[in-house]
Amino acid sequence: MRPVSYALSLLFGISCAPAAYAATPDPSDPKASPVQTHKKRGTQAAAPPAAKAAAGPEYITAYGKTAPLQATPVVGGKLGLSIQHTPGTINVVQHDVMMQRGYAQAEQAADSAPGVSSGGSPGAPAQLMMRGFSGSQVLMLHDGQYFGPTTMVNRPQNSFNLESVQVLKGPSSVLYGQGAVGGTVDMRTRTPTFDGPHANALISYGSFNTWNAGVGGSVPITQTLALRTDFSRTSSDGFVKGADPHSDDFTTTLLWKPTSKFTARLSMDYLTDRLSTYYGTPLVDLSQTGGRVGGLLSSSKGLGITRASLWRYYNVRDGKAGSVNATPTLHLDWRVNSHVLFHNSSYFIYAKRRWNNAESLHYIGSPGSTDAAGNAIAPGSISRDRFYVYQNQHQVGDTLHGQFDFSIFGMKNRFVLGGDAYYLRFIRNRGFPSANYADSVSLVSPEVTPLGSFAGEYPYSKSPTTMVQAGLFLEDVLTIRDNLRLVGGFRYDWLSLDRQNYRQNGQFNAGTSFKGHYNPSNFRIGPVFDITKNVSVYGVYTTGEDPPGSNLFVANRGQFTGLSHSRQGEIGVKASLWDGRFTTTLALYDIRRTRILVATGPDTVATAGVQKSRGLEWQGDLALNRHWSLSGNVAYTYSRYGSFRPNASVDASGNEVPNVPAVTANLWAIWSRVGDLPLDLGAGMRYVSARKGDYANTLSMKDYALVNVFAGWHAYKNITVYGRIDNIGNKRFIQWADTGYSG
Repeated sequence: MRPVSYALSLLFGISCAPAAYAATPDPSDPKASPVQTHKKRGTQAAAPPAAKAAAGPEYITAYGKTAPLQATPVVGGKLGLSIQHTPGTINVVQHDVMMQRGYAQAEQAADSAPGVSSGGSPGAPAQLMMRGFSGSQVLMLHDGQYFGPTTMVNRPQNSFNLESVQVLKGPSSVLYGQGAVGGTVDMRTRTPTFDGPHANALISYGSFNTWNAGVGGSVPITQTLALRTDFSRTSSDGFVKGADPHSDDFTTTLLWKPTSKFTARLSMDYLTDRLSTYYGTPLVDLSQTGGRVGGLLSSSKGLGITRASLWRYYNVRDGKAGSVNATPTLHLDWRVNSHVLFHNSSYFIYAKRRWNNAESLHYIGSPGSTDAAGNAIAPGSISRDRFYVYQNQHQVGDTLHGQFDFSIFGMKNRFVLGGDAYYLRFIRNRGFPSANYADSVSLVSPEVTPLGSFAGEYPYSKSPTTMVQAGLFLEDVLTIRDNLRLVGGFRYDWLSLDRQNYRQNGQFNAGTSFKGHYNPSNFRIGPVFDITKNVSVYGVYTTGEDPPGSNLFVANRGQFTGLSHSRQGEIGVKASLWDGRFTTTLALYDIRRTRILVATGPDTVATAGVQKSRGLEWQGDLALNRHWSLSGNVAYTYSRYGSFRPNASVDASGNEVPNVPAVTANLWAIWSRVGDLPLDLGAGMRYVSARKGDYANTLSMKDYALVNVFAGWHAYKNITVYGRIDNIGNKRFIQWADTGYSG
């Protein structure tokens, strides 16, 4: 539930070159030159990002309110295909759009794509839902690198440090070798330029003492060496007193280009954060408490939320939910000649994450329950657990591929061949009190108590997991005719998993530990046909055979017996009309996945037999004239389980998948240079339909619609002041329900 919020923002920008975007040529376009540069269309927010040097596909990102169909976002694969000629759905949200709309974090930017919704839970703070799948079934990348299962390792990412958020829908195991049946999100950091110094700054203050600040810049040190550094901080008191989230993100990149054919990019991302320690409001038996809050949820069991419990903090005083993440990466590009290009990426990940909280809340409706000290818990109280998890992750990996252009019987062809490998060591220490309930607090006035210490918590249980993966992949695009392309790909992996569990006394638990060796293979193939130069239709069939999708680091012997298998069929159309002022895409898809691993508790998982999902997604962007622009999207998703029993008492077969809305929609309207004044006015609306909140489908979260407005005053050259009101109707809503936390 989120109340109305207000914010005042200042954007500063200093640039010595006009903003532009570069587009890598589509290898199948007979009229394409090596690099095409286009002027940016439409009125932009202040502090536009600087133009980039055309250093090859790895460094190229489209700018503007929406990514034009000729742009080549790298999330679509290594062929360098444009959005128009990629057989799949790609959405790109650029830095200037994130700043204009006030997206403080990458998840908010991803929400603006068709059919995407975000949420989180204590242990998985930044989850996304796409095409009926969520958690680790949506792959999160940072500059193209895999960091581990999303539900374990993903953190809220400050948008100021990002050049773009790129979204690829549907299975992408053939591209990245990981469970990504719902889609893939790649968060691309900002890179240096050689065309002069650039500086950007942001300072924003809003409701609940919310601060969002950033400063960064790019400077050419020499003609061949450039540096970019960005630092951002977000902090808030939270709309529930005691939550106090904040994060600090520092990124720096050194770009070396000694010749026109070779580029080296060395980057470092250092993120520290403290997540919100507000874990929600407990569901109660309304027949006992009364005081129901309407418009939030419905329950066939008579459960609900009371007015007395709204905006109450039920966690402990000294709850912990923080992390330290350091990621150095090195990218090397070598263009041997006009037909051959090599790229290598190396990276190392160090992460330390800590949780220690009262995470699960239960309403006590009858006498007989006791806490860890043996004290009786009064009916009408809220019982709490204690749960701590300490994670340490070390990962090292490398990816190498070559890109080759040649002809086959007079037809243009681009072929990519490469391999990658990584070593991941993940140590997870955790503990629980021996009692069912650690303590209890009042429903209407919860006491702010310390964490405390309870029997059974220490010494901790230890679970080190080692994953070693190596993969061989290839991609190809064959231009059969000027208006017909055939795109394909194949990937074969060697995956070794060693999952170990140790009891509290230090003894190895052979009954729950296991080792496995797996060899998934995946492919995709699909044609793209140009009806006209600016209108294309496509179809694609994609398979995925990979780890089964939930948190592999909590799976035990017998819970993970084989790889998950998925397949997707998708057809769609992409068009740029009215001299490029109207861009639209439409996609219809059908996905089926078997042997899915889903979380059923904070430390347990279960295997669902089948999950089916199908739907459609539409996006449209219209620039009426130099003053008015409209952008919107709508998506329909139908997602159901096949045979699935999450526990002995619940048969979820045929049920709706939790947290999946049938309909999502976004709409934005911007009036630029109002009355020829340096003033922009804008409004946005987001609609999310009702969703189920549990596997049994006894709990339903109500639909909601949010309206946001903003005004931007271009006070001076490269300086804009924004005023915003989010959730102007003060709509109360529930964004996400975690099936692993009952009560």
